[in-house]
Amino acid sequence: NNLVELLDITPAQFQKAKDHYKAVSKWLSDEDSPLHKYNPEIYPQGSFRLGTVIKPLSGEDEFDVDLVCKLQIGKSRVTQEQLKKLIGDRLKDNADYKRMLSKKEGRRCWTIDYQETPRFHMDILPAIPDGYGWLLENKVNVDYAQHAICITDKETIEFSILSENWNKSNPIGYSIWFRDQMKIQFGAKRKILAENRNVSIEDIKEDEVKTPLQRAIQILKRHRDIMFGDDDDRPISIIITTLAARAYSEEDNLYNALTNILDKMGSFIRVVDGISIVENPVNPLENFADKWTDHPQRESNFKAWMLKAKEDIYELIINNGFKDSINNLREVFGKRLVNEALNKAGFRTLNESTSLVPIVSSQIRNVAHKEQP
Repeated sequence: NNLVELLDITPAQFQKAKDHYKAVSKWLSDEDSPLHKYNPEIYPQGSFRLGTVIKPLSGEDEFDVDLVCKLQIGKSRVTQEQLKKLIGDRLKDNADYKRMLSKKEGRRCWTIDYQETPRFHMDILPAIPDGYGWLLENKVNVDYAQHAICITDKETIEFSILSENWNKSNPIGYSIWFRDQMKIQFGAKRKILAENRNVSIEDIKEDEVKTPLQRAIQILKRHRDIMFGDDDDRPISIIITTLAARAYSEEDNLYNALTNILDKMGSFIRVVDGISIVENPVNPLENFADKWTDHPQRESNFKAWMLKAKEDIYELIINNGFKDSINNLREVFGKRLVNEALNKAGFRTLNESTSLVPIVSSQIRNVAHKEQP
């Protein structure tokens, strides 16, 4: 638990990222913005929205904040290229954002680079609403389906022409599905926070709550980072997150959640005609593992990572016990982070060995009546 709390970006970093996101949102949607007439809706997606963001491995690395900028325009009135230019031109109207825009235009997004510590960048994805009847026909819950969107992609052949054929996404629908997989624990944790602060449940913001599922995903993502670094063929977060959420069974503590997830997540990879499928829960026609066919090393790496994570995270502790697992945990999650977590738990480390000494308060040490151990 201490280790995963240390993986969080700090409250100050989270608030700074949130402030930047609100500032960009205001700039895009202000009354004097050319986008205003399209009723822009700007919202976060990805790990920032799901509550699974982790801090970079070092101060040199970046974390990212992903935003969607959805305009109320139909496919018959705008091309992908025009939509992307509309949003890009508005960003460039601001001298600061123009200076911070990534020199290389992204395939789907506009990227703003913030030179702070730790550094982070903001990806802004242009989007328009999508009809969702086809999702209902494919048995997707209406609560998820109604948030479907179409997104820009300059590598599609329809990028510069009016077309009904756009790439599709649904970050809000996915986040609702994700929340539904941990509904019981989310409600319980939120209630506990409210009772501790003596406020109503409604006063506790959703991003203040962390469930064992969210914490488990943070642990798994950091294990992935240590194992693969910035390898292009490393396991991607959306597959880890989806399989973990499917495997989660509302465990009320992190250790049980991790053991259950690592035991079961592989069983949710379907194989059809020799092709591995990790189905998008809010779009059954999308396979998150579709790149595995062209890049078989990615599938091999993912399966190797699952085995290593299982071995490192809980078989290690079961077989060796907590004390004798410390050095191994340092290798898996980094020496500094594990030492910090141990200190926070009331232990200090001796000469980087596996010896652990509980820190006893001076009040107990100095009590008048005591027996020698």
